[in-house]
Formats: sequence, structure tokens, C-alpha cells
Amino acid sequence: MRLAWLGLVILTVSLHANPQCLQEGYPDLILKADSHEIVLRNGTILPYQTTQSRASWDEKINNADLATQLDQPYDSGGIDTPPPYLFDPGRLRYQPFFQAIYGKNQKAIEANLATVIWPTLKGNKKLLFTHVDGVDKKLTAIGQEIAKLPKSDRIWAEGADTYCYRTIQDTDRLSMHSFGIAIDLAPNKTQYWKREASSETAHIGYKNTMPMSIVRIFEKHGFIWGGRWYHYDTMHFEYRPELLAPSCVTPKNP
Repeated sequence: MRLAWLGLVILTVSLHANPQCLQEGYPDLILKADSHEIVLRNGTILPYQTTQSRASWDEKINNADLATQLDQPYDSGGIDTPPPYLFDPGRLRYQPFFQAIYGKNQKAIEANLATVIWPTLKGNKKLLFTHVDGVDKKLTAIGQEIAKLPKSDRIWAEGADTYCYRTIQDTDRLSMHSFGIAIDLAPNKTQYWKREASSETAHIGYKNTMPMSIVRIFEKHGFIWGGRWYHYDTMHFEYRPELLAPSCVTPKNP
């Protein structure tokens, strides 16, 4: 039964991938996107699919291409049930894509960073975020909206941490924090799957305390939330408008 269910999930997500989501998500940065390649306005051309092996989950997450990046539809609705086994929409990433947009190396990325004023309960905090595609302005707007929430929700937006050029724990893949497009909130009070298990294919129980009021504000501005992953990272938000584009997003729950 489990194998049959997993096969259905794999079939469903493989039918979901749509290169147009990339052009819809980054209209000012991407000139063309089809099932063969995407062309950025800066002249960079990237393949939509690569020939690297993705037979196993570990190969899939380590060798993702753009088609894989769009395979799993992001649900910006509610979370009535925990994400299914190995369902991580947005966690499978093609690193050359982000390097082409935000900077090919640390020096190039840091040249694109801007200062964002983030409101906290104790005053404003300065954060570094990319200004590419106006993402810094989006984060500013998010902070201003969160500042209007009740204190019981706002407290979960404390301890904000953004840019840090580093790899993801126990991998050689660059973190999205390396590109200046990710923010972590309340790291001491939120949940991370590796505190429960170290294996990517382990069966883990879902946990979350991040208020959905904060999640919805981020999603409205093109950010996805790590709490919608089977490998949950409930402090984590990253700018991924391709997964919230009209051609990609799943319908919201009523």
C-alpha cells in the first residue's frame, strides 16, 4: 500500500512541473522558459532538465534540476494534515539558477545586498537581504505587516537572522541564506527536523509552533515556508515566487 501511494504522489508531482512558473515568478529577470531551457535577461541560459541520476531521494535532493525544483506543488493554504512523506516543495533546488540570479559567488552576492529595517518588540533591527528583483522591499513590507499583529504573534518574528554565506548542515549545497533570500525567525522556539532524525529518508513526526498569521504574510509576498515540508524547518522562509506563480500554486483551502 505504501509503495502504491508513493507511486501516485510521484506521478502527480511529475505532471505538475511547468517551466512557465519560472517566467511568471521572475518576469523582470527571465526572458523565456520552456521544457528545454530558460533564458535570463542577463543572457544566461540554463537547461530545464539535466541528465544526472535521480533514482533515489538522496540523488534527487543533491542533483535537482529546474524540472525537479518545480516537481512538488507548494500548498499555500492551510496545514490541516502534516506534509506527506518526502514531500518538500521548494527544498529541491537547482543551485546554478540561484547563482545566475543573485550572484555566482560570495563577492557577487554581497554586492547585491541591501539593508532592511526589521521591526521588533524592542526596536528596529538591521538585516541584510538581496535587492535583486526588489526582494529587500518585499521583506520590508512583510516586517511592517507583522508589526501590526498582536504581540502574541509578533513575538515569533523576533530573533530574525538573514544573510550568511554557508552550506546546509551536513551537505555541500549552499543554503538559501547564502543568496540573501532567506530569513529565520525565533530559532530557539521553532522546530527543525534534524533535531529528531539525521537521515533524509527517516520517518519523522511533524511539529510546528509558528503562527499561521506570520506564514500567510510571507506567502503573500512570494516567500515559501519550511513548515510546509516533510523535513520541516518552521523558522525558515525564503523568496521563491516561482512556486507561488499562478501556473504552479495549488488552490488555497477555503
